[in-house]
Amino acid sequence: MSEITAGRVGIGRIATLPWARVRGLVRDPAALFALISLLAGALLMAVTPPLRGPDEAEHFLRAYGITQGDLVPRTRDAQGHKGVYLPARIERDLKFFNDKKFAHRTPGFSYWSVFAAHAQQDPLLPADADAPVFVPYGGAEGYSPIPYLPYAAAILIGRAAHLDFLTLVYLMRAFGLVAVTAAAAFAIAIVPRLKWAFLVIALLPSALYSRAVVSADGASLACAMAATALMLRGVLAAAEDRPWQQSLWLALGALTKPPQLALVLLAAMRPSSGAWARRWKSAAVVVLPSVVLAVAWTIASSADVAAYRLTEYMDVPPEQFDPVWKLHYMLIDPLLFPRLLLSLFTDYGVALWRQLIGVLGWLDAPLAGWTYPVLTALLVASFVGPLETDRATGRRIAVACALAVAGYCFAIFLIFFLVWTALDATQIDGVQGRYFVPALPAVALGVAALVRRGLPENIRVAIALAAAALSCAASVQAVLRVDWNW
Repeated sequence: MSEITAGRVGIGRIATLPWARVRGLVRDPAALFALISLLAGALLMAVTPPLRGPDEAEHFLRAYGITQGDLVPRTRDAQGHKGVYLPARIERDLKFFNDKKFAHRTPGFSYWSVFAAHAQQDPLLPADADAPVFVPYGGAEGYSPIPYLPYAAAILIGRAAHLDFLTLVYLMRAFGLVAVTAAAAFAIAIVPRLKWAFLVIALLPSALYSRAVVSADGASLACAMAATALMLRGVLAAAEDRPWQQSLWLALGALTKPPQLALVLLAAMRPSSGAWARRWKSAAVVVLPSVVLAVAWTIASSADVAAYRLTEYMDVPPEQFDPVWKLHYMLIDPLLFPRLLLSLFTDYGVALWRQLIGVLGWLDAPLAGWTYPVLTALLVASFVGPLETDRATGRRIAVACALAVAGYCFAIFLIFFLVWTALDATQIDGVQGRYFVPALPAVALGVAALVRRGLPENIRVAIALAAAALSCAASVQAVLRVDWNW
């Protein structure tokens, strides 16, 4: 071969390298998800103003308390409210931005004015800057430390570096984005089927936004994805069955959000063959740690959701938000809870569906209206990928998933009925659509288990890429429109 010919071949190989890498990336859903999540998440993290994430101030406080050793909240004020002591400079900025979280309702508002006003604040004297100020958790005291570990690490670094509030918040968001993206990418990498469906779920606007702000929702979805993926892998590849890994992720999920305890019902998809003692031992390894840890945390935390916030502005007796009292009342009026569930067939159900796809901020930053049916169609289409199992196995998987999803949804409604809903309410208060996103992996699995012939691989890739692009663009556009008046 001549030098000229060899040179042309070399140039050709170099020119094809980027395209080869792109094709390889597209063929690897986990790597593609991680790239999109980090890039789009970083952009969304940057444009979302401080404390505009749902309950972001409360999650900030809970993470800060963990770094002070308040793993099980015990510090109280004179009124008995659990909380944390913050340096005065942190508390002042936290209050400043928390007071502005609904300021966008003013016509023509932009967060540029908020940042300008913040920059013009008079500085605190050095002697006062670190004076401790008590701040109630405001509802986050019921969360275990599990979903806050990345944020706590960021706070420890920030405290050592004496970072101000704004820098600390964005550092916490960055740590959370990286950690939760890694956990979700792990789930996509190990799930033997439905990788593209998992990618679509993890990049829904509601899911992407939860990773970009300080929240427990991102960790909740990642745990549900990992547990579901491991359960499916144990069924489809018996040699790779790892009950202790399934148990670990189920336990982490249950400690992140209690309704995820219902996902232990996915263990019913495991094959029933084998010795009776071995089957029960394996099931116990998977299920019992989640149940024990969830019950232990509920007892340790007293199931505290700061119900005093409701009685402070509602003319309602406080016992109506006491779960024990409410359970006794259900014996007197057993149809109250079912009647409130029927509100799902009204506009309340439509609102939950939109929130499931993504209504950002404090449920006040909706996406463009047309994106909801389009993203829903793409989401459902991504589920149409057969598991390639025999019919009996497919039916068993579908039944287990149906039980787990039903149990998960029932748990959410029951919990909010017990601790958040007054007796004269017309719907179950406090429930938001984003709480149901962790059930979607099991929904996808249940649908796929009943499908015998799915969409071709290239179609599923196209669906996933279209959904990812639309989700990312719609999320950023919603934040810019509402918070920055663009």
